[in-house]
Amino acid sequence: MEKIIYYNSLKKEMEGSQISKARKFVKLKLIENKGFDNYLVKHIEGYNKTDYSVNSNLEECNCQYYVRNNKPCSHILAVALFKIQEDTNGTSNSFFE
Repeated sequence: MEKIIYYNSLKKEMEGSQISKARKFVKLKLIENKGFDNYLVKHIEGYNKTDYSVNSNLEECNCQYYVRNNKPCSHILAVALFKIQEDTNGTSNSFFE
């Protein structure tokens, strides 16, 4: 099993995989379509307490990682996976598991 991304305070750096965390958001059904390309990505219980807003058209997120790095975060990746899953009518795909 892949570890989801997390901050290692001893090494003072992020560890784990962005895509594994994104898959977890989708698998746990933590993404809500708010309309007009806006999505709410709810927190993973026991991991974080903050929900984040993603604009899929602009590929922007209000999380700390995106704001600091201006690079796609796990929330943006999760919304992209969620949209693919929606487009395939929610049919089971092992990529999301």
